[in-house]
Amino acid sequence: MNRQHCKNCGISMMELMAVVVILGIVGVIAAGSKMAATLSEVGSQTDANRLAVDLLCAQRRAIATGNNHYLKFNTLGGQIRSYTCYRVLPTGDAAVDEPRTFTKNVAITGTSTRAEFTFEGSAIAAYQYTLEAPNRSWQVSVVPATGTVRVTEL
Repeated sequence: MNRQHCKNCGISMMELMAVVVILGIVGVIAAGSKMAATLSEVGSQTDANRLAVDLLCAQRRAIATGNNHYLKFNTLGGQIRSYTCYRVLPTGDAAVDEPRTFTKNVAITGTSTRAEFTFEGSAIAAYQYTLEAPNRSWQVSVVPATGTVRVTEL
């Protein structure tokens, strides 16, 4: 058997590198188009859980100090964009935390711009906050009598 060797039968390293680069570019473009929606989905769940924890912290602070505490929600264009925890004092309310902002591309609406807890740990009213991403939504609810905070997926 006579075997002939061909110099041009395989692919060169340059051709292989070109194919890998093209596939990488296509992958980055595909991932980039899904990235914003994915970040919003994860961000909405993270924001809902963080809001629930901060509501519970305000409740615990009210019980520990004997002073009402509340989260004040700041709006921009009809949407809630951030909140800060305050302590109610006779001389005026004092912020006890830095403002917390929500993830971009997550729409937040609520029943009140102020969620307050008494020194006994109960909420002044029933509160509901809805966090909506493109494909998932979460609701954070506060029960008035007990101050129980719940996070549910809608």
